[in-house]
Amino acid sequence: MDYSADNVEQAVKQFYLNPSLQSEVHFWLTGAQISPDAWSFCWDLMSPNKGIEVQYYGASCLHVKVVRFWHEIPPEQYESLKSKLLQMIVQFASGPKIILTRLCVGLSALVLQLLPDKWPDAIQNLISTFQQEGFAALPTVTRCQILLEVLTVLPEEFFSTNLSQQRRIVLRQELTKGLDHVIPLLQSLLTDESPLEVYQSALKAFSRWVDFGLAIDRAEPIIHQVFTSMRNPHLFDIACDTLVSVFSHPEAYKYPVTIQRILSEILALHDLLSGAIQDEDKETSEGICRVIVALSENHTKLIVESVLGPEDVKLNTTSLLHMILACSGLPGHFPVDECCSDHTFTFWYLLQDELGMISEEDFSPLMEVFKPIFFSLIDVLLVKARHPPEADYSSWSLEEKEKFRCYRQDIGDTLMYSYNILGVELLAQLVNCLVNVVDKYKQGNQDWQNVEAILFVFSSISESVPADEKVYVSKLFAQLRQIPFANSQQISTALHMIGSFAEWMQWHPETLGYVLPLVLQGISNPEVGTAATIALKDITRENLTNIQPYAHQILMACQNCFEANVLKSRDLLRLMSSVGHILSVLSPIEIMQYLNQMITPHIEHLISLAAVQPSPSVRADVYTSVNIFAWLFGSLDTELDGKDEEQQHELQIKRLQQQDPSEPKPIYVILDKISPAIQKIAYAWIFDTGIIEAVCDLYKKALQKLDNDFAPLSGDLTQLVINLYQRCPNTAVIDLCKQMLLIFGLQENFIPFSKVIVGNICSRSLSLFDLSVRNFTDVIEGFMCFLAQVMKKLKKIILDCNCDLTAIFHAAVLSMSLPEHATVKAACSFVIEFLTAGAENEVIKSIVITYGHVLVDRIMRAIGGECQRGIIDFIADVIMTLNKHYVTQLSLWLKTVVENEGYPSPRASKQDKENFIKNLLRDRMNKRRTRDVVKEFTLLCRGLLGTEYAEAAAVLL
Repeated sequence: MDYSADNVEQAVKQFYLNPSLQSEVHFWLTGAQISPDAWSFCWDLMSPNKGIEVQYYGASCLHVKVVRFWHEIPPEQYESLKSKLLQMIVQFASGPKIILTRLCVGLSALVLQLLPDKWPDAIQNLISTFQQEGFAALPTVTRCQILLEVLTVLPEEFFSTNLSQQRRIVLRQELTKGLDHVIPLLQSLLTDESPLEVYQSALKAFSRWVDFGLAIDRAEPIIHQVFTSMRNPHLFDIACDTLVSVFSHPEAYKYPVTIQRILSEILALHDLLSGAIQDEDKETSEGICRVIVALSENHTKLIVESVLGPEDVKLNTTSLLHMILACSGLPGHFPVDECCSDHTFTFWYLLQDELGMISEEDFSPLMEVFKPIFFSLIDVLLVKARHPPEADYSSWSLEEKEKFRCYRQDIGDTLMYSYNILGVELLAQLVNCLVNVVDKYKQGNQDWQNVEAILFVFSSISESVPADEKVYVSKLFAQLRQIPFANSQQISTALHMIGSFAEWMQWHPETLGYVLPLVLQGISNPEVGTAATIALKDITRENLTNIQPYAHQILMACQNCFEANVLKSRDLLRLMSSVGHILSVLSPIEIMQYLNQMITPHIEHLISLAAVQPSPSVRADVYTSVNIFAWLFGSLDTELDGKDEEQQHELQIKRLQQQDPSEPKPIYVILDKISPAIQKIAYAWIFDTGIIEAVCDLYKKALQKLDNDFAPLSGDLTQLVINLYQRCPNTAVIDLCKQMLLIFGLQENFIPFSKVIVGNICSRSLSLFDLSVRNFTDVIEGFMCFLAQVMKKLKKIILDCNCDLTAIFHAAVLSMSLPEHATVKAACSFVIEFLTAGAENEVIKSIVITYGHVLVDRIMRAIGGECQRGIIDFIADVIMTLNKHYVTQLSLWLKTVVENEGYPSPRASKQDKENFIKNLLRDRMNKRRTRDVVKEFTLLCRGLLGTEYAEAAAVLL
């Protein structure tokens, strides 16, 4: 079907009327849009008698043609195109607005194409044009609005159009010249006499030209006019948006003197802000807050310096800081009652960061001003962090509750930064506040939310508290015992706070006696089980040196909790991790006594599950049961590598005196008991990725802890992983195999197993390449990582196991073409190891020499544009390895690049390719230079070299 106006009109109608054909019609309409016929039919589609959808498509076609297919129109038609477009704008002057806007965008694109040679002084000419005969018939307000619409979209079009760097420089210069005419026009329209709709359009245009680069000092008169317009309710929203754009501009910081003058306008908004807060006018208070924060965020350095300036400047700055505090403390609960206080968090972070860079001589006078401000901020945020009354909170939506949770986290981060300014003085204030609030709470004069908020704040700043602080945190934990906890939220926050100080407790072990009773009480309560088990896990992990006196108490509480079976699965796993930490500090005899007592029920349950047929009803139980042992193995460490050398030495001596050398390690004893059940579960659930991952994780952790002591079980595990992988290839199985090989691979009695593992993994993985390889990219990635490690550390094994190295090489080359970055990176890592090994091994070298041209072809196709740019560095590293070990062959292989026209990209000329090869071979030992050469050539092949987009892409690459 040809691209006639009638056919296109029918297609547009079908697109909107027949959803089932939308994809097909969209494809056809896209073809119509880029065809040369669009230059003619676009005007027909904008006829007054056409539907609005058809007219919009016609206007969009015109814009696309001007932007992307400008080369299709001969220069002698430029003037007629301009006249025709202006006439069309007049036709749609009264609407529809969507068509008029699209035509204005098209006119802006035309301006950018014709500047500066074909339409000099285009902006001045446009302003004049809208005052001439062709537009005289239009009402003055309409003419102003159309002109302002064009001036609004012109800077937007400048930023959205893909331009070369040189062209962008030229256009920026021309548009900057146009500001000489734009500024007076806007000033003349931003007056009380202007109609409301004109004033709004002028504000919007001004905002876009500020984004373009209108300097604040040059725009100052208009900025004052914008502040004035904030007093008009009809202009308030757009005035706020405009000022936010002004103050958020990246170059606004260059005009501190102008900002100081404008600051008076900000301070003049105080009465408006106070009135809005008092009247509960959310829209007005949030708009003013946005303006205040936009100015403050971008001028923290100026704010800090101003405090050291003249008294009037210092006073203004202090007033601004109090206004920001007011914005941080807007009444009500976020996000239901207000949605703006969170905007201030970035400012407080930037301010403390700025204060952290001041000189010592300025420190004291600055702190006289800023410490009271930050103390006030603490008071404000303590209020904002409070939970709403339970009746209100229960009516909130899930989204509102999640936003409030994130908001509290941001409050916590802000308070953590405040510690950098206030130090232990912050702790002193919080402890005093807690004491007072708890006293009132016990008397019934305070809500539980006030206590909970203070505990939450303590948990937020815990990471900043130094280990040698022994006054205020100790008082905190002493005070903790005085709190009559009212509900699960309050208890959970207290438990999180306790866990956050786990590392600090390592240096203050007396605190453990205060906190462990509350934590152990919490683990048996399902409502606070998550917080309690997290706290216990952190405490036991960080306090191995001091936890032994409490070991029996903790282990018995854990056993009671296991028997009660009231916790969630994840909480049970954390609890088992804590058990492992505690057992790690006991003697071998004690460990086995507790294990026999606590773990036997879990072993029996696992064995019973192994006898059950797989079904959805038992899947979660199986998964948790396997993970219980994995988490135990992960934390039970009889070597205690985490202790310092002296403590570890003392513990080892004690254990050697108590342990029979012939006795196996506890993990081995457990693993020996559960291995038959684990293997049954693995075979039964072989197609369940989650359970297989849990099984592999269990064995990996056992391997890490047992090391060579695992050897007696290695044969059975070898058979298991081979069978699992043969039936259902899985990355978790590959990772487990890799760990087995790294531990035992070259041990004489394990070498036969090593060869079997490598041989089976390779043969089964290679079979995936006969299928749809894109369905197995995760497995391919794991396989390539496996090969890279084996080739690097166990080269003898892979050479002696009768693997098809040629097929493996071809598989790696094919993997380099897959879309996933991680898979390509893994493939390139293996190829590099393979190429490097070829320098010493004749078999591998022969394969590379015979099939190296296939690899080079894959590399060049990737560079030419077949692969995403993000993998180019990996490709460049492969080239460098070829360049290092096979430079002669590489030179021959690269000849095809020059000889084949259009290869690897039609955009690369023969000279471009010769230069590329020359630069590659010249800088063959320089990794950074090789990468740069490849990046430059791939941008050339993709048609991006020299564009502004390419500069940004090059940084990312």
